[in-house]
Amino acid sequence: MASPPTESEPSSYSDSGKPGSNGKLENHNPRLFILFRIFFNCRFYYPVLAILFLDFGLSIEQFAYLNFAWAIAIVVLEVPSGALADQFGRRPLIITASILMVVEMLILCLSPVVDLTDYAHDPVAKDQAVFFLFIVFLFNRIVSGAAEAAASGADEALAYDSLEPETRERRWSQITIQLMRWQAFAFILITLVGAAVYDPDFVNQVTSFFGSSVEFSQQQTLKFPIYLNLGMALITLGISLRMSETHHPQNSGSISLSSTIKNSITKTYLTGIQILRQPATLMLILIGLFFDSIIRLYYTVGSVYLQLLEYQPAFFGPISVMGSLTGIASAWIAGHLIHRFQPSMNFRIVATLTLLGLFSLAFPTPYFSVIFLIPLWLSMRLLHFFISNYLNRVTASENRATVLSFRSMAMNLAYGCLVFAYGLQTKFLRTLPENRTGTSDPATLEQHIFAQAVSMWWIYFALVVTGIYLFQKIKYGQSLNEMLTSEDQKIT
Repeated sequence: MASPPTESEPSSYSDSGKPGSNGKLENHNPRLFILFRIFFNCRFYYPVLAILFLDFGLSIEQFAYLNFAWAIAIVVLEVPSGALADQFGRRPLIITASILMVVEMLILCLSPVVDLTDYAHDPVAKDQAVFFLFIVFLFNRIVSGAAEAAASGADEALAYDSLEPETRERRWSQITIQLMRWQAFAFILITLVGAAVYDPDFVNQVTSFFGSSVEFSQQQTLKFPIYLNLGMALITLGISLRMSETHHPQNSGSISLSSTIKNSITKTYLTGIQILRQPATLMLILIGLFFDSIIRLYYTVGSVYLQLLEYQPAFFGPISVMGSLTGIASAWIAGHLIHRFQPSMNFRIVATLTLLGLFSLAFPTPYFSVIFLIPLWLSMRLLHFFISNYLNRVTASENRATVLSFRSMAMNLAYGCLVFAYGLQTKFLRTLPENRTGTSDPATLEQHIFAQAVSMWWIYFALVVTGIYLFQKIKYGQSLNEMLTSEDQKIT
């Protein structure tokens, strides 16, 4: 894949007014930020994520628990990592995230595959094997959450503060548009390759074409996307090592570990208090966490919905490519909207697209309903584009990583809670008389319960949007546009 377009010529001074190590602003950081996000976030196993966990030998309930654990790990580590980034530099946190990504992939590469048919006559041994596998994957999810926590906030703050203050808002909009465009292209390639190498039939056809008589089984090919992602992790580490620090640490290296932890907790607490007192920042984070969580919940169980629409797993890759193509279009749409409309209108557009997509889930029509997933794909990308641009406008440089970490923490906490609530919802639906006696086919029953669950999501989102609107009007009596243009909104 070609590298993203290079940035404009660096200026002579950093954001703080001091020259960088080479006498110039380290303006290669924005380009490296784009590459870092692509290689860190684009994973070959995404199109088959749920199926991958199940083929390893885990149950769908365990898959849900692991997603909840992943979200909680991010929440616990998110804000302290952002505070450490603000105090001691963003680059060390980014490098740490890259190392943890390598460890995360190595755990999956070395994880055993439990063939449940081998334990048909020994349920005790089966339970022990599955429990051990669950513990291994739990460790993987915790490491993955730690990597996400270390990267979020730090990478964005490093890139944002590398830009000239006079043109920062305009340049950051351009960079985020570039990121959306290049990530979309990357996801197209990675989705197609990841789904293809996961399929043993496809892999065996390719090896046979080249004259090899080796036959691969599903237990072998299920790790092929993971092997490819290990290579991505190593590239990510190389990219992070090339980044340059532009933030001047607030503490020296002589500070003890206990003092470091204390200062980080204090900084985190004070920043949290400031966020609660700043209407613009608080409203942006509330919009982000409520909108993001419900859209991301669909992404988590999207493969089940595609099965409900009677698609075979072989079509998951091409359908995911449609989502990536939407991402390419969203880059142009986002740039157009942010310059033409005010923030309130832009978030109304996002809310409308999200509601349309969720409403369509309540009326699944085989094959045809996939068209209505486009609003959900588009709404996710527009949401994060607007949140990133508007939140950076009201955040001072010295607290940027901490505030951005609060944003990510809030979103992941909301996602974790919603995943847990979804588990309770399906558990309740399973107890209904018609679901206990309606069918003897487990697969059909699971799809029926899933269809019942997603049919209620649009109602939840409509209530959330109404609640946010009423809270803003009653609490502040201002529009989001007025909040963002107020001089006293910036967190310093």
